[in-house]
Amino acid sequence: MNILYLEQERVLLKEKLNTGFSNQAKLLFIYDFFEKILATQNQNLVGSYLPEFLSDYIHCLASWTVCGMKAEVHKLLIKQAEKIFETGFTTSHIAFEGIVKRLKDDFEKLQKILNGKNLETFEPKAYFPLLEEEAIKATGITIGVIESVTIKINKAKNETKFIIVPSEKEIEEKITEQIKQSWQNAINISKKYVRKVHPYHEVIISFDNKAGFCKGNSLGTALTLSFIEEILKTYNSPVTIKVGEGIAFTGGMNEQGKISNTSFEIIKQKVELLFYSGMNLFIVPKDEEESANEKLDDLKKEFPERDLRIIGIEDINDLLNRRNIIEIKKQPIAVRTGKFIKKNWAAVAVILFLSAIISFFVIRDIDTNPVSFVADGSKIYIKNKSGKVLWDKDINVPKYLIGQPNFLKSTILIVDINSDGVNEVVTARERIKDEQISSDPNIKCYDYSGNIIWKYSFKDEVVSELEELNTEYSSLLCDTFTINGEKSLFLISNNGNSFSSAISRISLLDGRRQPGTFWASGHIMGAFIKDIDSDSKPEIVGFGYDNGFEDIVFFVYEIDTLTKVRPTTEKYLIRNYPIADMKAYIRFPKTDYEIYHQTRTPSLVTGSFSDEEQSRKYTFGFAKNKDNSEPTISFRIDYNFKDIDLVILSSYRVQRDTLVARGILKPPYTDTKEYCNLIKSKLLFYKNGKWVKREELDVTSQN
Repeated sequence: MNILYLEQERVLLKEKLNTGFSNQAKLLFIYDFFEKILATQNQNLVGSYLPEFLSDYIHCLASWTVCGMKAEVHKLLIKQAEKIFETGFTTSHIAFEGIVKRLKDDFEKLQKILNGKNLETFEPKAYFPLLEEEAIKATGITIGVIESVTIKINKAKNETKFIIVPSEKEIEEKITEQIKQSWQNAINISKKYVRKVHPYHEVIISFDNKAGFCKGNSLGTALTLSFIEEILKTYNSPVTIKVGEGIAFTGGMNEQGKISNTSFEIIKQKVELLFYSGMNLFIVPKDEEESANEKLDDLKKEFPERDLRIIGIEDINDLLNRRNIIEIKKQPIAVRTGKFIKKNWAAVAVILFLSAIISFFVIRDIDTNPVSFVADGSKIYIKNKSGKVLWDKDINVPKYLIGQPNFLKSTILIVDINSDGVNEVVTARERIKDEQISSDPNIKCYDYSGNIIWKYSFKDEVVSELEELNTEYSSLLCDTFTINGEKSLFLISNNGNSFSSAISRISLLDGRRQPGTFWASGHIMGAFIKDIDSDSKPEIVGFGYDNGFEDIVFFVYEIDTLTKVRPTTEKYLIRNYPIADMKAYIRFPKTDYEIYHQTRTPSLVTGSFSDEEQSRKYTFGFAKNKDNSEPTISFRIDYNFKDIDLVILSSYRVQRDTLVARGILKPPYTDTKEYCNLIKSKLLFYKNGKWVKREELDVTSQN
């Protein structure tokens, strides 16, 4: 495909995105452009053009609704979204995978509706379809929204005033005349049930979906019904009306209450819009009923089980007499009385309001139970359930990690250690004075008031062939688990001056050391407890560095009361303890890019280790910069501990591809299947005491 053509299409797309089109239409424009880019199968072109519009694409995709558009369109959008996910460009957009899943779920619901299963539940309102005419012209696809309004009525002094939300002038000008006619019709109907109607009102009309492209008078019927319903509520009428569920209306309404036509073309487009939705009844002008049913019959050729009915109506009285559309019933006297008291008992309302405010602040001030915390970079603030800060501690959290829950969980734990209903707070990483570094405990437990309950420092002594390791360890919070009825806290402790690390266990109640320590020859960067095989014997799942192999490692072992060590090279092996029985142990060697930069081991993204239960994968990322904040490659380990996917991040791709282009690094280029397979081919798996490649795993398992 000609690069000049793509550039012209790019400029055209930018112009469209800067116009007043809806997000639905914008997504279709982006879809067409992305299809042209992806069709080139040129990774350089994809990498050049796709990221520019990715934020707009994801924003529009997040607001996309399957309601109102042909099923085939949704299939194509979902298929393209999956392709884009595979490119790796969406990795930094953590919500993307969830957005695609939501679209698939919504599309599945739509398919069930098209096959005759009525799954949707709607708030009983007078809905009306709106067409986005400019978008229809630009795409050739029926685009619109199923809109409704919320009405609020107040008495006014001198004139009746209509306030429209959103208050866009062009919307107001298009529908002002219809609003006045619908209001007068509603007042005339309401006077049959309300003895005295105030002459002037302030009427607030809020478009629930805020579509912004309402034209003409086709909302007249729905608006009249909405007005009547709210007027009767406002005046506490003895009679109420309510529109049935899943009913949409179209057609204007003149001063005599007669429903006016739209056009034969528009009515067919609106039938199509509602056909691909959960609506089950469409009320149209009587003269357009035949055309609407013709379109419905045409659509049912593909989906004959779709349960959508069309009814033609002549005027407002005809409409109000249809009990399958409008429910009219008397309001019980007790209910009316209650509403009257509620409306006029202002003094009591004020007293109750003030009492509630006073109670809130009293409860807020006397509630001393820690429930949550926030970090600002230099302090952690402990809060109660009302959000009041109870106390704080000096704990450094890098700015880029303030929003990282995995990192924060290794720093603060709010837990009820003695099951008395009041929470305690366990901390790590508190700032201490220089002269106290060797003596001040690293882990501290505070009561609800911030008073110390217990302290703990990890000070175990171990040796390797290389050295006798000192006892200066910094500990992080790992996870909690109850063993033999006692709540335990697992800690990750890394040697500040050398390579040793350990996962150990203490009592949550009093900080006493408990048996069971797992030693590693390289710092452990994250871990959690999980029963991976559902045998009621939980495991530790972790990741970190191994100084012996000079690799990143992922590991799994079963929790017990033994002291044991993770396998490594002979020089770095922790002595005098048995080798742990590893349920999984995988090495991730350096890439050619890291070898070129002479890094001893790849860096890990702090706080990136997570368990994605929906996709059944464990994930973490290699980091590029010194503060371990910017990812380069994201690894996704399947629950079977054999199959591993990886995603190349764009920043890494650009830097490595530059070196490849200069001939410094060998091809293939970075964001290619060949390069991903090259990285996978270097992964090593620990099986029966040996390191094997992925292709050897299944063979080894059979021996």
